[in-house]
Amino acid sequence: MNANASIFTRTTAGNMRLDSEPTLSPSQKKDNVQLAQRLGECRAAARSTFIYQERSTANRIRALQSNEQVILAEPGGRDGWIAVSSPISGFVQAKDLKRCTEAATLPTRRNLCRQVMYQGVEGVAVREQPDVTSSQVDTVFLGDRVTLSNPPEFITDGMGREWTRLATPSVGWMSNGIPARGDINLIACSQ
Repeated sequence: MNANASIFTRTTAGNMRLDSEPTLSPSQKKDNVQLAQRLGECRAAARSTFIYQERSTANRIRALQSNEQVILAEPGGRDGWIAVSSPISGFVQAKDLKRCTEAATLPTRRNLCRQVMYQGVEGVAVREQPDVTSSQVDTVFLGDRVTLSNPPEFITDGMGREWTRLATPSVGWMSNGIPARGDINLIACSQ
């Protein structure tokens, strides 16, 4: 990939040098170069991948579509993994992320469409507030398309349930399940 980026190069003495343009010699190993990662920065999935419960591929908690954005939850990574805080807290393999581009962060370019994958005949309640006791304003069913609020809002309650704020078919909050258990009610719409 040809791009101008800030990179960190580890020398054999363990020192780090910041270069404003990549100038890599053929002898430098691929694992000695990494994209600078800062707390709170936006990254996008370079390809379809997953957010995991821990720094391992053992427990997937949410799928990420290509170009879907995440927010970094730590200033650097560890063992090839980086913590993210949005769209849900977890870990992503750093090699599967790229910088967010200006065009990708514009609201008109954001894919806010989601499709309901919950299979229960009762559907999923859309509520006034992100709470199971809040008043129900609508119900969505398997295969229905919904639109996330812009910007998207996600809240995880004390039970580990992820709530997603919707703009359509009704304004309200929908449970996206308990991702830590692999229980997810929404997937990104295929365009």
